[in-house]
Amino acid sequence: MKLNSHIIFLIVIVGIITAGVVGATLLSNGPMKQVDFDGIKVNVPSDANFVKTNDGYADSKYGIAIHPFKDNASASNYLKSVTGASVIALKNQPPQSVAFVQGDDTNVLITNGKEAVALGAKDQNLVTDMANSVVFSNHQKSVKPKPVVPGIAPPPHLEIHNDFYLIKALVLQVNNDIFNAAVFQNNTAMIVDGYNAASDQGTLDQYTASEFTQTASSNASASSNGAVANNANTSLLDNPQVSNVVGFLSSGDSNAGSAAGGDAAQSNGGSVPSVSGNDASGSSVASISGDSGSSSGGDSGQQKLSENEFKELIKPELEKQDLTIKDIDESGDYFIVKVKDSTGHIEKMKFDAFTGQFIEYIDS
Repeated sequence: MKLNSHIIFLIVIVGIITAGVVGATLLSNGPMKQVDFDGIKVNVPSDANFVKTNDGYADSKYGIAIHPFKDNASASNYLKSVTGASVIALKNQPPQSVAFVQGDDTNVLITNGKEAVALGAKDQNLVTDMANSVVFSNHQKSVKPKPVVPGIAPPPHLEIHNDFYLIKALVLQVNNDIFNAAVFQNNTAMIVDGYNAASDQGTLDQYTASEFTQTASSNASASSNGAVANNANTSLLDNPQVSNVVGFLSSGDSNAGSAAGGDAAQSNGGSVPSVSGNDASGSSVASISGDSGSSSGGDSGQQKLSENEFKELIKPELEKQDLTIKDIDESGDYFIVKVKDSTGHIEKMKFDAFTGQFIEYIDS
């Protein structure tokens, strides 16, 4: 059958338009690549070019700054050095993180209890996307896992005490005008409320979708209430769904203790970060519920838990995370617990012997 010349012309035009739309989508969304920063992997724009700095890595094209930390003490000291900043709540901010604006930059610091990474840039969407792509050296991912069987498993929910207790420990160590319990809990409540609302409404995939566009970099500035004025898409403080978040959370934890941090200095060994072809995969050594503060009871007269009492206390929470207790050792005011995950990976975890609260992962 011979096609009419007008039909052929229309097919060609449609083809050109379609190709243009596809090309524009790929260009505007900004392809990303996974880069290894001292053992911590982060997805960054594919055309970013990082150089080593005194305290991390920097890219001039997007104004990205990445600071990897090998222990809690280094991450805590970094937060203590921050000035002129305001803590904020970001849409789709990952668990175990704190976000803040400093000048024109938005920053997110994420921890897994053993190491941490701080990510900063002017584009909030880019920062949020990078923060949700972090894979720590133990293969633990920053992003909240979704149900393996959609429609059968219950929708995922964030919980302050289960999903933010590690970063809370760092904030409590800092405890200054910028990073403190009241500010942290108010903003964390907004993060939790926004995420859970999207989960309950069945819109979580859209809520957690990548938002970075290379052409939409915004010069966000801090407003008086800590919100980001010029980027309503990512600041939860401007979302009417979460603007009435529970105020009672701001008063609860002013007396919480601080988590024990390592005493090693920040290690930024290596030179140029390396690009990895595929996303890292592996077991996610998940968090143990409960407040994160290390509050030794030695001075208050509180009785230390027996090993059996301690085991009965933590075993249910560990089992929820598919972790098996292999060994428990008592070390002064702490219990050192060796656990194994479903893949056979072994980790050591440090707990307060008086309260049973998790403190940190420790090197084997």
